[in-house]
Amino acid sequence: MALNHYTAALVQHLSDAGIESEQLSVLEPSQSGKSRLHWLAAYSRLLMSAGRRARKAHSPEKVLLTWPVLGFLDLLMVKALCGSTGIVIYHDPRPLVRSVGSSRAVARAVRLVRNLPATVVHSKEAALAMEEVGLGEGLTVLPHPMFPATAAACVPATAQGRDTRPRVRVLGQYKADRDVGLLESLAGRLGSKYQLDVVGRGWPDIKGWNVDPRFVSEAELDELIATSGAILIPYKRFYQSGIAVRALERAVPIVGRAGTSLRELYGPQSRLLVPETGAAPGTEQEVEAWAAAVEHALEHGRTEAALSAQRFHEEATRGWASLGPRPSPR
Repeated sequence: MALNHYTAALVQHLSDAGIESEQLSVLEPSQSGKSRLHWLAAYSRLLMSAGRRARKAHSPEKVLLTWPVLGFLDLLMVKALCGSTGIVIYHDPRPLVRSVGSSRAVARAVRLVRNLPATVVHSKEAALAMEEVGLGEGLTVLPHPMFPATAAACVPATAQGRDTRPRVRVLGQYKADRDVGLLESLAGRLGSKYQLDVVGRGWPDIKGWNVDPRFVSEAELDELIATSGAILIPYKRFYQSGIAVRALERAVPIVGRAGTSLRELYGPQSRLLVPETGAAPGTEQEVEAWAAAVEHALEHGRTEAALSAQRFHEEATRGWASLGPRPSPR
C-alpha cells in the first residue's frame, strides 16, 4: 500500500514536469499467493520487457525501478536487462531488517562491475550510506515524492471518541531502531495532556501509550494521519520516512530528530525537530527537548507544516523533472 502511494505521487511529479510515464508492476507473494521463485521470474520478465523497449534505437525512455527486491543485486539485473536505460531507487541502503542482497559483501562484489546503472536516493544520509559501501558513483539525491497539500488538508480532521485531548501518534511497522525507551519517558511527561497512540504491525506494549499492533489499510492510515495533532518519528536511524511525507501532505506536523532526513522537510532550525543536545539517550534533558517540540507542534506546528509542504512539493517536482527532457508535442 505504501509503495502504491509513493508511486502515484512519483507519477504525478513526472506528469507535472511534462514527462510521460507508464507504471508496470508485479504482485508480491503475500498478495499473489504464489511462490517467491514465481515472483522473481515475473519480476525478471517485466524488467526484460521494459528494457527491450527502452533500448530501441533513438528511444529516450528510461526504466525506473522504484523498489528493488534483491538489494544491490538489482544493479546487476538492471544492467543486464535494461542496459544504460536503467535507474534504481534505493530507499534503505542499510536495511533495518534482514534483506537479501544488501550486505557489504554483496556491495563489494557488485561495485567490481563497470558501468553500473544510475541510482537515486532521497536523503543525504542515504547518499552517505551508499558511498560508504562503494556505490556512490552515478548517484543522485532527489526529494521523496509527495502530493501537494490542498487547502482542505490543512484543516485538522476531527477524530471520533470520548477522549477529546489532542492526539499524538506513532504510525508504522515496528523495527529494532524504534526508541521505545524514549516513548515511555515521554508518556510520563505528556500523558496527562494528550492522547498517546501507537498503531503499526509488531509493536510491543509501551507504558503510557495505547498500542494497536496491527497492519492498517490505506484508508485507515489516511484517517489516522488526518486526525493526529502531531506524529512522532522516534527512530534512532532512518534514511527517509514515508509517514512523515504523507503527514506533510495533510499539513500534520511531525516531531523527530534534527540530525535526520526530516531536516530536508522542515529545515534544520525548525522547532518541530529535536536538536542534538549531546545528552545521553533517555536523560531528562533529551525528554524535555522532545516534549517541547511536541507542545510546539500542537500549538503552532500546522501552519509551519502547510508552508513546508508547499515548498517541499515544489522542490520535488523540480528535482524529478531532471530525469528527462520534456517530450516534443505530437
